Amino acid sequence: MSTILPREFFVLELGFTQIYQENIKEHKAVREARCLAWQLPRIILDIDDDDLVPGGCDYGAVGFSSQIGGFLYYYHEDKIRAEINRCQNQAKYVDQLENMLRFWKQENSRDNLRLKYTDRQLLALPTDDWEREKAVTYPLYRIAGAILDFSKLLSLGLHGLYAEVENQQRKYAPYQDTYSVYEGMKIALETLKEVIQCYRNRAEEKEIFARKNGDKDTGCRMNAIKRAMEAIKTDRPKHLLEAVELFWMYVVVSEVRNYGRIDIYLGDFYADDIDSGYLTREEADTIIRKLWERMGKRRTITDGRVMVGGRGRKNEEHADRLAIACIQATRILKNPDPQLSLRFYQGMNPELMELAMEAIGEGCTYPVLYNDDVIIRDVQKAFALPEKAAENYVPYGCGEYVIDHQSFGTPSGVINLLKGLEIFLNYGREQDASYLEQGKGQSVLEAVRQETGAGKSFEEYHSFTEFYEDYKKFIAFHIEIIAQQEKMEYDFAAETCCLPYLSMLYDNCIREGKGIFEGGIKYLGGTLESYGNVNTADSLYAIEKLVFEEKKIGKEELLLSVKADFQGYERIQKQLKDCDKFGNDQEGADHLMRDLHRFVCITAKEQAKKAGLDSYLVVIINNSANTSLGLLTGASPDGRNSGKPMANANSPQAQGDRNGITAVLNSMLKMDSDIHAGSVQNIKFSKETFNDYRDAARSVIEAYFEQGGAQLMITVVGREDLEEAVKHPQDYMNLLVRVGGFSARFVELSEEVQADILSRTCY
Repeated sequence: MSTILPREFFVLELGFTQIYQENIKEHKAVREARCLAWQLPRIILDIDDDDLVPGGCDYGAVGFSSQIGGFLYYYHEDKIRAEINRCQNQAKYVDQLENMLRFWKQENSRDNLRLKYTDRQLLALPTDDWEREKAVTYPLYRIAGAILDFSKLLSLGLHGLYAEVENQQRKYAPYQDTYSVYEGMKIALETLKEVIQCYRNRAEEKEIFARKNGDKDTGCRMNAIKRAMEAIKTDRPKHLLEAVELFWMYVVVSEVRNYGRIDIYLGDFYADDIDSGYLTREEADTIIRKLWERMGKRRTITDGRVMVGGRGRKNEEHADRLAIACIQATRILKNPDPQLSLRFYQGMNPELMELAMEAIGEGCTYPVLYNDDVIIRDVQKAFALPEKAAENYVPYGCGEYVIDHQSFGTPSGVINLLKGLEIFLNYGREQDASYLEQGKGQSVLEAVRQETGAGKSFEEYHSFTEFYEDYKKFIAFHIEIIAQQEKMEYDFAAETCCLPYLSMLYDNCIREGKGIFEGGIKYLGGTLESYGNVNTADSLYAIEKLVFEEKKIGKEELLLSVKADFQGYERIQKQLKDCDKFGNDQEGADHLMRDLHRFVCITAKEQAKKAGLDSYLVVIINNSANTSLGLLTGASPDGRNSGKPMANANSPQAQGDRNGITAVLNSMLKMDSDIHAGSVQNIKFSKETFNDYRDAARSVIEAYFEQGGAQLMITVVGREDLEEAVKHPQDYMNLLVRVGGFSARFVELSEEVQADILSRTCY
């Protein structure tokens, strides 16, 4: 029987709580595995009639999750309270819910991690709510960005993977911790088999129903699912559909939201099935398209990365054939997910780039383009890795680099450089009220001053250099704290669980008998999401030029104007807006942006050893947070009004680029690309420019990459389409735009984000 039923009562949550309590004294790996064994079969989604690749999860109000449901052992108080209010006439049930709520308030992972922060750390981390409360830095609670060894999974199958774990377990006695780690892995694999069996049974039920009702197509699809699920339970996959089903079932239970180098692990299955006559190319392409549809239904928003192309693929001819099928699936479906990305290099099959340009020109926003000839070298230097390891880089999420099934790089922190400048400028003055209410605004400045001697009222600075250096010390304090938080999060995860599904497909973990964060991983890294970079650089340049050098604006006058959001100070706002901006290939503004970029990236990189990480690197991968954090940031000395979006990633601020696309790309090229873990370059072409003058547009793009450009995200869209979509959204449901490190349907974005995208220059 199918386990997929509407959850009218909190049977899942109450049962999960009971399992946890019964196993609270067991080894963490066994406790976790038993909790997952209860949870996973009860949260899997139904099979849709149009599915060929089924599978997804609907997480409950209590449970275990690395990212999707919550942070490790989690609870959602609002959902539990709503259930309590709904069922007031059921006293016994309500009492159970109240007891459950009290238990998880004490036992949940997120709150217990935050309790470990020192008073010094809390100065820089006054709040967790980065979307509603004002701060410079915020911690993010998630274990994100795993890239698993799906090649190993598909070559061994579940039986082979189980045998590998069991063989290692035999080396240890049952009372040893390592034995329990392996036991947790075995329980997890048995649970995965149960999930596969659930889908096999459900497919059979739907097949019978469809055939009774004369729905031949649905019946055939359900039969194919049933046979594939039956096969992968006991043997390694032999054909493409079996490989796809096993890959996706593992994705579902492991919660990974990014899919790695798909042409490596599926390329041979695709080519062999076609070459042997087992499938026609049309049938094989349908399987890939159905996988694309399933990825799209998952709607991971800022994740869903899938990579094709690039150096280091073992069977390049087969991989290229699969890559072509992936690009074609993207062209046909035109969905925001998955985020297809193309690694390219000199000497690669030119058909891949030709198809990529066709897809981009059709408005797909994909593939995102990554230049292997630059990035492999950059990753090698930034991560301090040998070239062979760097060759296996994979962008995930919004564009952060990790090494395929060897490294981890959760973006567990956010820094708003522009908010930092706002607070630092106002040292000694009335601070942002909501920030002061937390008791941190003034004290964090005092703490930095006591430690470094930095910080005094703006009027006391006699040179821009002195002011700028003190601002850097203020920001460095926050970077140091958020790097410490990253390592604390990993250590807490190691104390709490073993994450078996991640660990089994990461190098070294099975061999060492350790969870991924207990020392099993080869390279443990972290990343810091940096926002407001361009606006901060433009603001600093305006201060340097107009306040300190030319003295056109007084210090007091500047502070009063930004505090008033330029109301009554329109002349000053115009001066600030007219000042040179990054993105125009002008040395002054570009130099300051380059210097700020280097400072933030190098400061973060220097924290790795101090924090106990193999790497700690900045990612400039702005998603829509440039808008949401902009809402929490006051007016700035670049002329930007309070609450307005900040520039997206390394792109010039809206209306700040005045000298055309070549100047923009030249400015971007001035920033070092080998000192961080990923950076977003967004550009927007009009349909006329890109499609009617394709050779000219392509020449600009190729010149950028030839001069050392690492990455581009290209949107091809007409401004008139965007304007009409605001007025008549029902007519533009398939209009895709690049937001930042991800794409979305324009009509599904908030009004603020739509306005931000409309304000960006279209070349």
